[in-house]
Amino acid sequence: MGRMRRIAVVGGGGGAVCLLDALSRTSAPPAAVTVFEPSDRLWRGRPYQRDADCILVNLPSRAMSVRAGDREHFDRWLSNGHRWQPEATEDADPFNAAAFPPRTLFGDYLESVAHDGVDRLRDRGWSVHVVRERVVHAAPSAAGATLTTERGTEHRADRVVLCLGAGTPYDGFRLDGPEPGFVPDPYPVSKALAGIDPQATVAVLGTGLTAVDVSLALRAGGHQGPVFLLSRNGVLPAVRQRPIAHTMRHFTPDHFHTLSRRGQVGLTQVVQVLHDELAAAGQHPAELETEFALLREDPTRRLRRQLDLYDAQALGLRILQHTLLVAVDVWPLMPDRDRAGLLRDHYRALHSLCCPMPPSSAARLLAMSEAGQLRIMDGLQEVGRTRQGFDVATQGRRLHADVVVNATSVAPHRVPTAAAPLVQSLVTASAASVHPHGGLHVARETSQFVVDGRTQECFYALGDVTFGSLFITAAMPVIVKLAQEITRELVKP
Repeated sequence: MGRMRRIAVVGGGGGAVCLLDALSRTSAPPAAVTVFEPSDRLWRGRPYQRDADCILVNLPSRAMSVRAGDREHFDRWLSNGHRWQPEATEDADPFNAAAFPPRTLFGDYLESVAHDGVDRLRDRGWSVHVVRERVVHAAPSAAGATLTTERGTEHRADRVVLCLGAGTPYDGFRLDGPEPGFVPDPYPVSKALAGIDPQATVAVLGTGLTAVDVSLALRAGGHQGPVFLLSRNGVLPAVRQRPIAHTMRHFTPDHFHTLSRRGQVGLTQVVQVLHDELAAAGQHPAELETEFALLREDPTRRLRRQLDLYDAQALGLRILQHTLLVAVDVWPLMPDRDRAGLLRDHYRALHSLCCPMPPSSAARLLAMSEAGQLRIMDGLQEVGRTRQGFDVATQGRRLHADVVVNATSVAPHRVPTAAAPLVQSLVTASAASVHPHGGLHVARETSQFVVDGRTQECFYALGDVTFGSLFITAAMPVIVKLAQEITRELVKP
């Protein structure tokens, strides 16, 4: 009997949980799995750490199952003694708030799934270990790969999967430093925002889902001072409508692969297939065209209008959001010029419309705005420290802030700061290559690293570090799909 295959998983967050669960449900011979996670957020990752209940998942619970092929898995776990009661306010019940549980509760679910998966693997003869050290260096070796931790310990592996998670917000204005008043990372909000004076003027850099979390956390904590959400475009996430079941007929991986064999998967063709999908559902593209045209609509008016569409029967936005999972397959088929153009010209719009906020969150945000406490502004140009706070410049206006909270996107290279030495060591060893759109080159079919057009047998990546090679990288349904595919590669004879 030969030795066990050695699998190293670098990072112990949600992606690692999906891998462990998938591995535990295979019939493969026993192997040795080592998970490296130095933080105190084992199995939860940064997004799902213990935090305030006002920080919600942004997908309905039915779309948050970590088990491939079992959409009810998370809901069953919730029903088994883990239900939560939404805040009893007028704006909660009309929008099915119970479908969007707190992210801290989803973190509990991840921990539960991880423990069950580890138990199943060990019962089948697998070896599973967790090393609470950071991997700082990795390189190919004769027997696969050698990983070195921050303490200088070496580990051998036949297969390595990077599950690095998403990085912290990018400090584009270089505000971090010893002086108080700047919050470089708002999570967990229960700690990061706890020291803010309730009367302070707070400038939140960013208008995406993180900025929404910050606003709602301030509201839940009784903040009374003005809150400004600021970004270059000033566009909030759209408001998620009541779910309606829809089966894709045209916008499917098989259809796009057929088009690819004919050499026809440019952006124009993708839009045409979307139109065909809408037409097959009896919908007209005018609904989507209107939403794209109204991206610069007054944010409060847009919030109110989209909340009014919560129960609308039109399917356009819902179908657009259904394309996210298929986009994993479509994106690599498109020519690079079209991908670059889409990222440059349409990424923010697509992100707003395809990654909406829960309607109960939108209702609370609207209440803050209509009360005059919250203002959403575009044209952000500069933020600098003053002797008594911060000076914020937008197109045509300057404002003073006592506190600045960084809720921007991650750095363009998509590599978390703590993982930079590890990624650089892989690039230096020619085991990985940097994608021009951010992240690392990976093969769509296997998630293996790609260098000079050749896949690297030993190394895989899952999550935000694959952005560029893939389009949507952090949504849980995408992570589940890719983890299942990676698992099939890991257990191949």
